[in-house]
Amino acid sequence: MSKVQKKIVLTAGGTGGHVFPAQALAKELSETGSEISFITDRRGNSFSGQFPESKEYRIFAGAYAGKPFLKKLWALFLMAVGIFQSLLILKKIKPDAVVGFGGYAAFPASFAAGILHIPLILHEQNFVLGGANRVLGKRASLIATTFPNVERIPKGIPTAYTGVPVRPEILKVRDIPYQPAKDTFNLLIFGGSQGASLFSRIVPKALEQLPQDIKERLHIVQQCRKEDLPQVRETYQQAGLNAELAPFFPDMADRLSRAHLVICRAGASSISELSVAGRPALIVPIYRSPDAHQLKNARFMAENGGAFLCEEPDFTPETLCQKLQDLINTPDLLARTAQKARELGKPDAVKLFSEAVLKTTKGS
Repeated sequence: MSKVQKKIVLTAGGTGGHVFPAQALAKELSETGSEISFITDRRGNSFSGQFPESKEYRIFAGAYAGKPFLKKLWALFLMAVGIFQSLLILKKIKPDAVVGFGGYAAFPASFAAGILHIPLILHEQNFVLGGANRVLGKRASLIATTFPNVERIPKGIPTAYTGVPVRPEILKVRDIPYQPAKDTFNLLIFGGSQGASLFSRIVPKALEQLPQDIKERLHIVQQCRKEDLPQVRETYQQAGLNAELAPFFPDMADRLSRAHLVICRAGASSISELSVAGRPALIVPIYRSPDAHQLKNARFMAENGGAFLCEEPDFTPETLCQKLQDLINTPDLLARTAQKARELGKPDAVKLFSEAVLKTTKGS
């Protein structure tokens, strides 16, 4: 039996955008002989079993930003309990390092690492250091970033431009070259819990205005909230459009591999998966996201030729209809954008991140 090289604790929130990168890193570190533990809040129950070679721990945590006064007090209480729980867990494990993936659920264990003087490595997914990571950043031994030149990094804190570790099934899409549409044009729309409602309101109204010759070519795959499904389905049926609708697609990698154009939000995980896969996208950042981080994420892609940017105030059925006509009728532009997106991707992100973690623990 091989000797354990390092004990590493990963901590992330209960959303896929944070948990999937943690899952990829856990697998990579485990293959180096490291012993992995995973700390999350109760939302992480939905991802139970995704870390088969890791010990999993649940703690309390509470969302603070944007909440009314009483809920902020409750969130602070939950955070205090979570920090106390994390202190006990970390004292028991005695890890060589703690890796935090941002968000409020990762805060207690990351904060506890600072109290115990355990090397803390933070992963920042966005172009601007997030609120939780800004509080924790001054105690960090290293901040791994998704983008170069991330804003608000504390002075004197080392950084590593690693990108976001993506799921293995998305990495496989990279090996499938982008093919311009011939007869059928595959349009993929996804937006996560915050974005799907906007897309359910705007996209169907835009598509029903398209010329008939384009409608006949379209095959639509759209992620919708459950409550939006009846209205979206009715709109597409009345317009005679071919659409597959669901709150969740388990075969998203396969859908992405066949997409000629994607419409999505500007979350770091979405952008990372698009760029690794090499697929063109019309990106609609969340309006008024904290520090405009989604807008800056999207601008990075658009300014480097890897995506098309449409800000939310301009995302109307009429504007989208015209934009889609322009893009569908210029397959060469879509192919060039797909290639630029691919060039921006970091398929070796998980390896780079793993190496940075192990190098930091050796230097501690």
